[in-house]
Amino acid sequence: MKLVANYDPQSLNQLELINKKIDRLYLTMKMQPEVQRTYSHFQQNYVDIDVDIRAYERRQQMREKNEESIKQAAILASLWQQDMQTHKQKTTLSDFMIKRRKAQYQRLISSMLEAEMAKKITD
Repeated sequence: MKLVANYDPQSLNQLELINKKIDRLYLTMKMQPEVQRTYSHFQQNYVDIDVDIRAYERRQQMREKNEESIKQAAILASLWQQDMQTHKQKTTLSDFMIKRRKAQYQRLISSMLEAEMAKKITD
């Protein structure tokens, strides 16, 4: 009897793409002077990443015995929405906030990647 979902290489690919896009966003942002880090300047990047996160979340919801990945995907989606709104309200992001967010997403997505890879071992 199997208690977790089967390994899904497409989920792994989606997560790696999301991770890459988030990393690119914050690295690009950090290269700009703080006054140019406006939400409007990066809005399309935020939306593109949001679309990818939502697609990943839907994929996880369709998989059987996948409760933990569903929870993690929901956390990622919620966190991304919060960070988008915060940037929109604050208009710009400091170096500190960029570093903090980048590290936060790296930790979260790394744990999600590890969880998916663990499913491969149980197959």
